[in-house]
Amino acid sequence: MTFSILGRDPKTGELGISIATYSLAVGATCPRILSGIGVVTSQASTNPAIAEEIMELIEDGIEPLESFMQALANDDHPEFRQVALLLPEGDALVHSGKNIKSSSGNVNGENCTAVGNFLDNDDVLKKMAAEFENPRNIEDANPSIADRLICALEAGKKAGGQSGSNGAHLPERSACLMIGSPGENFPIDVRVDASENAIADLRSAYDAYMPMHEFYLKRAEDPTDLPSQDDWVNSSH
Repeated sequence: MTFSILGRDPKTGELGISIATYSLAVGATCPRILSGIGVVTSQASTNPAIAEEIMELIEDGIEPLESFMQALANDDHPEFRQVALLLPEGDALVHSGKNIKSSSGNVNGENCTAVGNFLDNDDVLKKMAAEFENPRNIEDANPSIADRLICALEAGKKAGGQSGSNGAHLPERSACLMIGSPGENFPIDVRVDASENAIADLRSAYDAYMPMHEFYLKRAEDPTDLPSQDDWVNSSH
């Protein structure tokens, strides 16, 4: 009951993922990201250990395909998992187990892969990938990867989103956005854990957080000459 998009910006080197689902607190279990290394999601019957193991193996120097297959092989129930990995060069690896409910699968774009399960129809992923590659609802001629990722979720919702076991529409109750940038100590990681309109709330949360991201990066690196957080907030308005 999840739809997500993993994307990259070849100009900036940023990698990211946005994900929405009927499940709660999706950001805590499904996505993982390491800047310059990859972004991954484990969904459907989620096992966070799969995504974590993939990243650890790649960090240890194991080739991505071998890391991907080894982590799946170490899981007891891969037939219930949907796992996707996007690499900095744009290569995508996707596993959709045979016991995942349809409509499900993935659609690749030039710089993204859209992945989902328990979807309302087969167009959901196509619309998401198309929107990421060519966003139509953004005035900026050079939209950020964050805007493109969130727009892709909005396109997936508009196309039908997710459905339950009885075929009825299910609302998105949680959502997450993660973006890793080269040279930054930690990624953007914005989450909506419980909501009846999680995608809209995710956009609002990102808009509120983004002016603070630079402050948090500076604070982690060297807090000695930083203003207080409330002064930073006041100066940014």
